[in-house]
Amino acid sequence: MSTTPRPSRKLIVILSGVSISLFGALAAVLELARQDSATHYNLSYLLWKGGLKNYEASVALPGMTHDHKFRDGLVGISPAEFEKRFPATFYEVQSLPPIAKPGERYFINDYHQSRSEDAGFSFVWLAVFKKNQLATLEISKP
Repeated sequence: MSTTPRPSRKLIVILSGVSISLFGALAAVLELARQDSATHYNLSYLLWKGGLKNYEASVALPGMTHDHKFRDGLVGISPAEFEKRFPATFYEVQSLPPIAKPGERYFINDYHQSRSEDAGFSFVWLAVFKKNQLATLEISKP
């Protein structure tokens, strides 16, 4: 009489733990995927931030609104690195605001305001470069 070997208790516990972990991870991914694109914890934003998804202004810019740690982590990058991270999104300001100091370069995400001669910005993303390094990336409010 032949019997089939039964899996050991240890194997059952390990497989149960792996199954529960996979289910939890899947639930977390589904929760992130259903978040509004304006949050900094939605799946598209997290994938872009991690370099696993192409840049989309409609995902990245709203997501960065509350993600100060990420924005602070960009401080010090070059204009070329900034352009690679935010392709075709920011435009160099032609008429610098009165607060600008020599050597500073201002970039905003609104082409028409960047060409305006009044040196005033309404609600825009503002990137300030000093000595060819990003010094600030923030929302400029009127």
